[in-house]
Amino acid sequence: MRGKLIILLILFVTIGFFNFYNNNRNVAYTRKLADFEKSYNAEKNINTELVVEHGELRSGKHIASLVRVEMSQFIPGNEQGNVIYVHEPAKKSSSKGYCIIDLVASRAEAKNVNIILD
Repeated sequence: MRGKLIILLILFVTIGFFNFYNNNRNVAYTRKLADFEKSYNAEKNINTELVVEHGELRSGKHIASLVRVEMSQFIPGNEQGNVIYVHEPAKKSSSKGYCIIDLVASRAEAKNVNIILD
């Protein structure tokens, strides 16, 4: 009888220990999951802000405002032909050609551009 009582007592102690141990692990995992959710939401907000800012920087309105700022410093007699942008083609297309955009020259003058290679 005494042996059965000791075995029963050890069984209850073991069950109690594993019950509290399991509950403690559940609480720890819940806290860790809450921290992961918080950091995920913060990263998602940062990503949304960066996507919006990227869209604003790529917008035609922003590019047009940059051209206006550059053109406001333009003095027709002195700087004509100095503001030139060279756009290299994408790697898929031919690498032999370039697209030259001069924001200052008129369309007729742009046709008569002489390209001097380095």
